[in-house]
Amino acid sequence: MRLSAMSEMALWFPYANRPRGKMRLFTFPYAGSGASVFHNWFLPLYDSVDLYALQLPGRESRAAEAPYRDMEEAGGAIADCLANLFDDDVPYVFFGHSMGALLAYRVACVLRARGRTEPCRLVLSGMAPPHLGQAVQPLHRLPANQAITLLGRMGGVPDIVLGEPDLMEMFLPIIQADIELVYSHGCREPQPLDCALTCLAGDRDRIAPADRMAEWRRYSSGPFEHACLPGGHFFLNESGVQAMARIRSALAASSAVSCAVVTL
Repeated sequence: MRLSAMSEMALWFPYANRPRGKMRLFTFPYAGSGASVFHNWFLPLYDSVDLYALQLPGRESRAAEAPYRDMEEAGGAIADCLANLFDDDVPYVFFGHSMGALLAYRVACVLRARGRTEPCRLVLSGMAPPHLGQAVQPLHRLPANQAITLLGRMGGVPDIVLGEPDLMEMFLPIIQADIELVYSHGCREPQPLDCALTCLAGDRDRIAPADRMAEWRRYSSGPFEHACLPGGHFFLNESGVQAMARIRSALAASSAVSCAVVTL
């Protein structure tokens, strides 16, 4: 039985705050995480934006569902859900970190291809553009013990999870599916959008260093901004105040921009 539009929205965006109609911010999570991560991180913006934190299958409130492993399938499904929101002129922004950055870009491309309204802006962090190839370790192809060791080196996974076999038994399949999702996108040439694009990098991030993040400028004909902040791959935790300030600035710049409707 197909879910109603309202039920489907609640499934994909379980923490959506009360609509205010000023600006919509859609957040796309990094590998292994769920909607709660950015729901909590973006709480300071609740008074100024309508926040929609994406919940992917396979985690948190959707733990009973099989996670996506194919980027085209995931991007299409998310775009289907978002179509229910695009019946007005409220501008919107996509933010994604690591896996979420690639997923946000893919969804924007799907929306453009369908002739839907593009985001006013993409804010991407922690993931180099796809034409450069993947620097993320292929955890989905490794045995559990090797994958867990690499996760510990990357950071982002709490020590209590890494050190508890029962928790890792639940967590590892999710992150391996997410990494497979990332790899499924492949190494493609840029498909430029028209929206503004803001990229954030950590100055010690070996997965998506600043010079590789700067290559995202090839993915949009709109204004491009690039900033490097202190920290590694999860610099959003280490430099949260600075990152939030950059995102606030990007949202403020986008609030006066009319999103172009592309008809193909």
